[in-house]
Amino acid sequence: MAAHVATGRASGEAVRMARAILSGDAGLLEGCIPLASIAHDVVPDWRVDPDFVVFGAVASEIDALPFGPVRAQWNSAALARADVEIARYSQLVKEQVLGACRNVVERFGPPQPSGAV
Repeated sequence: MAAHVATGRASGEAVRMARAILSGDAGLLEGCIPLASIAHDVVPDWRVDPDFVVFGAVASEIDALPFGPVRAQWNSAALARADVEIARYSQLVKEQVLGACRNVVERFGPPQPSGAV
């Protein structure tokens, strides 16, 4: 079997999204969705990669929660309950997600000036 080679485009997108999560420009949870979706183009097996398995697990856990434009379609009471779950789960996985993001930037990103994310 041939060795896995990350595409420059996919690894660049992973770094861009990881940086967006770290800077707060992308949501902690919802940013995991695109990272999980490109994982197979970045690493040989996301299911055993210590960083991409975090994104895949989070994306799987939040697939029934409302993010983005779909929130406008939710009943206000249901949205309030979902927001409690989003806040709870965000706190639960925050350090894991941020750590995985830092690792992705370090592993796949170009060297950054001192102090940059």
